[in-house]
Amino acid sequence: MFKRVNMIVDSHTHLFSDEQISRRKELSRNDENFNSIYSSVDAKMANAEDLLESMHQANVDMSIIMGFHWKEKVHFDSHAKYLISQQQNYPDKFICFVPLYINNFNEIKVKIEDMHKAGVKGFGEIRIDNEITEKDLLNKILPELFQVLNMFSMKINFHTSELIGHNYNGKENGLTLSLLWKIINSYDFDMIASHFGAGIPMYQFMPFVKKKIQESKMCFDTAAFSLLYDSKVLELAIQSLGTKKFFWGSDFPLVNQSKDLILMKKLNITPNSLNAILGDNLVEYLDLS
Repeated sequence: MFKRVNMIVDSHTHLFSDEQISRRKELSRNDENFNSIYSSVDAKMANAEDLLESMHQANVDMSIIMGFHWKEKVHFDSHAKYLISQQQNYPDKFICFVPLYINNFNEIKVKIEDMHKAGVKGFGEIRIDNEITEKDLLNKILPELFQVLNMFSMKINFHTSELIGHNYNGKENGLTLSLLWKIINSYDFDMIASHFGAGIPMYQFMPFVKKKIQESKMCFDTAAFSLLYDSKVLELAIQSLGTKKFFWGSDFPLVNQSKDLILMKKLNITPNSLNAILGDNLVEYLDLS
């Protein structure tokens, strides 16, 4: 039986302010990206109090709270402001990753520096707008973005999109398998690829790919893993690539933290590996100790 001895940290949750939640219909009309995921009342939205209650029920110590990749730039700052305020209100519970508009590099350095001064640990969950070409993303935007992130020792979480499987709201606008592979081969970016990195850890059975992933700084969270993959895939990836590459993430409120932790604790991995994935890795990665 699993015996808890270390911190449990959720690497992937999403929060909205009460105002944003109450304005769901209006925001759906005015923001294309928001509408694509949250137009239906069945699409769960949560505020800080909702997450705190969930963490209490699931015995989660801390959570990374992330924003949303809006279509309209006006929403980025207000969402970041809310997330920062919640980190300030609950510094022992929340770690702040705020939205970041990466299309215009002229604004990125100032924005990252401002967020660093505000105590923000990172940015996420970043999506890739359709107007960004793959060439510009790989050759200009990402290299310049990570240059500034490294200056301030800040982290970033990218949404990823598996190419096959069922369609669902929110699947689009992520780094694809092929893009992640190009990043691993061309750069050494310190980044978190959400949702099991669009499945790229499954290619561990190709020795060349395994070696490249192990040598890279890319890490992967398990957000919504139970909705996408069989648990055996994660067990094999952990055993092959090592525990350091993985962070547990629920994708709350889409996925229930308590139920997701139960599934994680059933993994056929060592207790040390489980503790690492559930919190130790992220504590080290974000220098929280």
